[in-house]
Amino acid sequence: MIATKTRYDELPYTCNAMPYAQPERLATLAFLFGMTPPSVQTCRVLELGCCDGSNIIPTAYALPKAEVWGVDLSAQRIAQGQAQIQALGLKNITLKHQNLLEIDDRFGQFDYIIAHGIYSWMSPEVQEKILHICKHHLTANGVAYVSYNTKPGWNMRSTLRDMMRYHTKAITDETARTEQINALLAFLSDATANGEARYSQFANAELNDFKALPESFVCHEFLNEENHPLYFHEFIEQAKTQDLAYLGDAFLHTMLTSDFPPQIAEALQQFKGDLIHQEQMMDYLRNRHFRHTLLCHQDIPLTRSLSPDVIRLFHIASSLQAVANTASPAEQQFENEMGTLSSDQPLIQAAIRYLAEQWPQSVTFSELVKQAQQQIKAANDEQNDVQDESTLADMLLKTYSMGLIELQSNPAQFVTTISEKPEASPIARLQVKHSPKVTNLRCEWFTIKNQVCLYLLPYLDGKRDHTALLLLLNDLLKKGQITLNVKHQETGEQLTLSDNNKREILTQLLDDALQKLAQVALLIN
Repeated sequence: MIATKTRYDELPYTCNAMPYAQPERLATLAFLFGMTPPSVQTCRVLELGCCDGSNIIPTAYALPKAEVWGVDLSAQRIAQGQAQIQALGLKNITLKHQNLLEIDDRFGQFDYIIAHGIYSWMSPEVQEKILHICKHHLTANGVAYVSYNTKPGWNMRSTLRDMMRYHTKAITDETARTEQINALLAFLSDATANGEARYSQFANAELNDFKALPESFVCHEFLNEENHPLYFHEFIEQAKTQDLAYLGDAFLHTMLTSDFPPQIAEALQQFKGDLIHQEQMMDYLRNRHFRHTLLCHQDIPLTRSLSPDVIRLFHIASSLQAVANTASPAEQQFENEMGTLSSDQPLIQAAIRYLAEQWPQSVTFSELVKQAQQQIKAANDEQNDVQDESTLADMLLKTYSMGLIELQSNPAQFVTTISEKPEASPIARLQVKHSPKVTNLRCEWFTIKNQVCLYLLPYLDGKRDHTALLLLLNDLLKKGQITLNVKHQETGEQLTLSDNNKREILTQLLDDALQKLAQVALLIN
C-alpha cells in the first residue's frame, strides 16, 4: 500500500492506553454473562484504527504468549508505533498501515477485536466492514468491542458541530481552522456562561465538557467529514445484520437501573424483559453521548442473572478507603472517585480495609475471606463463617455493579514492594523520555506530576541499587534538575540540605518516589 499522507496525519487523533478496551476486561464481562471466553494469556487480538499502538503495545508486553495485531490508515502513526515496538524488543505484535476495507481472510481469526473511536467517524461502507470483520474474524467464543457516539447526547453536540463546520467552511488550512474552532468555543462558552435560559445552561455544560478534552480530539469531533452518531438500538440493529449479539457494556454499572433513584429504577423494571429497550430508555434519561459496546456471535447463550457465586472466579481489587462517619458507631463508610459504600458488618468492613491495603494489587476471593476473618478474630469479634462469606460475595457483586471495585480474570503483573534494584515498566521508561504522560502495567494512562519520579523513572532499569540511585539523585540536585521539598517525618518542618543530613534527605526522597511509582503500578520484578 502506498504511504500517502492523509488528513488523519495532519490532525492526529489522541492515542493512549484504554483499560476498558483490554482483553482482560472483555473476558471478565464475558465470564459474568455466562460465556467461556478464550484464554487471555494466549489470545489473538486485533485493533482496528490502532493509531500508534498506544493501546495494544502494553497488551503485547503484558501478554508475551499472545499475538497482537493493529491496523491504521495513518502511515505516520504506524511508523511511530513500529519504532516503539522495536525499541521495546517486542516480537508478538504487528502494526500494519492498511485500509480497513482491505482486511481479508489472510488475517485469520481473533479472540478479541477492538474498534475504539472509529465507528462513528466512518462512512456507512466502512461501518459495515467493521461489523463484517467482527463477525467473520471473531473466534466462536470471542468478544468484539466497538465504541461510538450516541444520541440523544449527541443531538446538542451535532448542533455545535454544524456551527463549527459552517464557521470554518471557507478555511482550508488545518492550523487556522483549529484556531477558529478554539476561538469560537471560547466565545460560545462566555456567551452562555451566565444565561438563565435552559438552552444556554444546557449548551454551556456541553461546551465545558469539550474544554476539558484534548484539542486534537475536539477538532476531530467537529471537523471530520464523517461523524454519524446513532441511537443504541440502531447500532444493535446494524450488528444484527452481521449475526452479532449484544453481550454488554464495558462499564457494567451503565447497564443497571440501580444508578437511578429508587422511583425511576422501579419504573424502568417494566422493560426488564427487553434489555435493548431498557438500556435505550436509560440512555434517554442520562442523555448519553458515547457507548462502549461488547458484541459476540448471535448463537452464544448468555446469562443475564448474575449470581454472587461468580465472584469466586475472579481476583478482586479496590481503591475504596475508609472515611470518617458519625452516622452510626457500628457503620463504616468507604469511598473512592467512583462513589461511596457503607456497611455495619464486620466481615465486609475488614474485607474492604484489606483490599485497600493491597491496592493496586488484587487478591482471590478465598484469600480475601481468610484475611478478613483473621482481622475479626484478632479483634475478638463474633462471626458466622458461612453466612458472612455468602454476604461478602453478594456485597462484592453489588459493589462491582456500581463500579466501585474491580473484578479481574487475568490480573496485571506488577509489584508494590521495593526491591534492592528497582525496575520500572520498560514502556513507561521509554515514554517518559518524551513526555510526562505514561502507561502503567494496569494499562492506565496518566501524567506523572512528581518531579523526582519524573527524573528517576528512566533510570529504574533493574541494574542500579539504592546506593547508585542516591548518587543519581545527588547529581540531579547539583544540576538543578530537581529541587528539594522535604519535610521532617515527625515535626513536619521544611528541611534544609546540609552535609550532615544530605544522605538522610536523599534517602527520604528516593523512598518516597519509589513508593509513589509502586502505588501507580509502574514497578516490575
